[in-house]
Amino acid sequence: MAEHTSSKQDSSIEPIDVAEETVTSPDVESMDHGGQLESYEESSGYPEDPADIDRPAPPEESLSPAIVTCVDYGPDGIERTNITDVRTFFAKSRPTCGVVRWINVVGDPPTFLLEVIAERYHLHPLALEDLIQIPQRPKVDEYAEFSKHPYLFVTGRAVDEEDGHLRSQQVSMFVGDHQVISFQQYDPDLWQSLLTRLQDEGSRLRQSGTDFLFYCLLDRIVDVAFPALQDIGERLDTLDRKITSEHDEEAADEVHELKRALLVMRRELWPMRELLGTLCTSKWPVISKETRTYLRDVHDHIRYIADTVDIYREATSGMLAVYQQELNQKMNDVMKVLTIIATIFIPLSFLTGLFGMNFSDSLPGQESPNAFLWFILSCLAVVTIMLGVFRWKKWI
Repeated sequence: MAEHTSSKQDSSIEPIDVAEETVTSPDVESMDHGGQLESYEESSGYPEDPADIDRPAPPEESLSPAIVTCVDYGPDGIERTNITDVRTFFAKSRPTCGVVRWINVVGDPPTFLLEVIAERYHLHPLALEDLIQIPQRPKVDEYAEFSKHPYLFVTGRAVDEEDGHLRSQQVSMFVGDHQVISFQQYDPDLWQSLLTRLQDEGSRLRQSGTDFLFYCLLDRIVDVAFPALQDIGERLDTLDRKITSEHDEEAADEVHELKRALLVMRRELWPMRELLGTLCTSKWPVISKETRTYLRDVHDHIRYIADTVDIYREATSGMLAVYQQELNQKMNDVMKVLTIIATIFIPLSFLTGLFGMNFSDSLPGQESPNAFLWFILSCLAVVTIMLGVFRWKKWI
C-alpha cells in the first residue's frame, strides 16, 4: 500500500539509541485478562492521585509476558527504549528530542503496569476496563469533559494472515497532546514499517505530532488486511476453475473454508469502517484538520476492503450454488437413465410374464419351432419403438 506522506531522502540519519535490556516475547496462548479490573471497580473519576486506586502490591512486578517499548522522537532526533522497569523509566525526564512519545505494549499488560501508566497519563478506569476486556467492538471515546488532559481512546481490530490462516488481534490506543500509548495482543513486528519511517529525519511522520502518528497506526492496521484479501481472491479464482471444469469435491470444501474466513473478516473489519467514519466526520481536539484529510484516505481503504469482502462472499455463494447445481444435474441425469431403463423393461417384463405362464396349447405360436426367435424380435421391436418415441419427445 502506497504511503500517503512525502519524504525527502537524507543520507545523515541519526542512530536509534536502544537500551541493552532484553525482554521475553509474549506467549499469546497464555494471555489471561482475569482479575485485572479489581483496582478500578470503585474508582469514579480520573486517577490523578495514585492513592485513589486501591491496588494490592503484586507478588512480583514483572512485565512478562508483555513487551513494552518507548519511542521519543521529533525533528531533531529519535530515541527508542525497551522498558524493563516502568517506574524507573517514568522517573527519568524526557529526551530533549522527544516532541512525541509513543509507548507500545505487546502482550498481556500486568495490573501494576496499567496502574503506573494510568497515574502518569490520567487514563480513565472505564477506558482501562475496555482495554483489558477482550474482545471489544471497534469504537472511539473522548475523555475530555472532566479532565485537564484530554485524549481519545480508540479500539480497533487488525486482521492479517499467517501460514495461510487468518488471525485477528485487538489494538487499543490512547491519543493525547504529546503521547500515544498503544496496546496489542501479539505480533511485535506490526509497527516495523513505522519504526523504519521514523529513522528518516526527513519523513513527514518524524516532523508531525501525535495525531499524524495516530493516523499512521490506523493506516497500518487497515493495510495489513490487504495481503490476506488478495490471497483469498487468488484462491477463489483457482477454485472457480476447479469447480466449473472438474467438479472437485475438495475444491468445494475449500470454498466453504474461504467463506468462513470472509465471514470473520467482515465481522472484524466492518465496525472499523464505522470507527473511521466517525473519526473523519467529527471534530476532535487532538486531531488537526489536515490529519482528518489523511484519515479520510484510510476510511476509503477500509470501505474498499469491506466492499471487496462482500463481493468475495457473494462469489463463494455463487460458486457453491453452481457446484450444487452441477451435483443436482448429475443426479438428474442418473435418474433419467435409470427411469428410461425401467420404462423400457416394463413391457418386456409383461411379455415375458405373459408367455411364461403354464398354459398348454393355449397361447398362439407355442408349437412353432421359431417361437422363441419371434418373441426376441418382438421384444426388440418394442424397445426400438419406445426409444424412437423418447427421441421424438426429446426426452433423450
